[in-house]
Amino acid sequence: MAGNQKRTGTRSLTARPPEVPGAGSDSPWRRAKIGAIVFGIVLAIGVALTLFGGGGGGGGDDRASSGKPAEPAPASQVGGSGPGAKATSVKNGVPVGYPRTRDGAAAAAVNYQVARSTPKYFTDKTLRHQVLKTVMASSALAGQQAQDDQTAKGLMASLGVTAKNASDMVMRAASLGTSVSSYSRDTATVRVWMCEVVGVPAEQSQMPVAGTWSTYTLILQWQTGDWKVATIDQADGPTPMVAADQSPSSSSDMRLANKEFGAPRYAG
Repeated sequence: MAGNQKRTGTRSLTARPPEVPGAGSDSPWRRAKIGAIVFGIVLAIGVALTLFGGGGGGGGDDRASSGKPAEPAPASQVGGSGPGAKATSVKNGVPVGYPRTRDGAAAAAVNYQVARSTPKYFTDKTLRHQVLKTVMASSALAGQQAQDDQTAKGLMASLGVTAKNASDMVMRAASLGTSVSSYSRDTATVRVWMCEVVGVPAEQSQMPVAGTWSTYTLILQWQTGDWKVATIDQADGPTPMVAADQSPSSSSDMRLANKEFGAPRYAG
């Protein structure tokens, strides 16, 4: 898949201000397709709302804010976060402080997306706003907060999550790989292939725990000494087959696993 090619079904995860390269108009966070319902965080976490929704494609102009064309990534440097591309500190539970390099942009894209894929991101409005303030470009922040607040409210209703059972909600995300489609010192386009596990492990759950596979395209801008998210697009897959000799775990086993296995320590 070409990094800058628009894809049918791709939806924006962020509110897109006109001044942002590749911006469109529509809502952020699409997802609604887990089991019978579809997310695209893709199976659907947002049911009708869709967890990462929105319009426009990830193609965009991909030009640096300085007006210089972005460099295509050499084949030898596509994929992976690379050695030394690590955050230097943690702010509001999110790793920050990445090098102004291609590998630094890839590492930021992965960690920012994982930070937006935790249970508390949806159940705790204060934490959600802190995460967004940390990872978003200034021009995209206000619209993203409004959109994600609305989406989180709809998602909780779709999952049947209340204050009483919020601790049972499962949401895990892991990167399977990255591809830097274009890069300059001011902007980078990074595709992240991710697997997500989402749902509520209960016998009568409105959305049982299920796995989804997504590809996210993030346009990052260098701002205030770090990489920040300007836009995010999401599409399905690549999605593997389920092994014929495997069957889903029981709700009790999934609930126990969620407590026993620690998730990445991003944003709670």
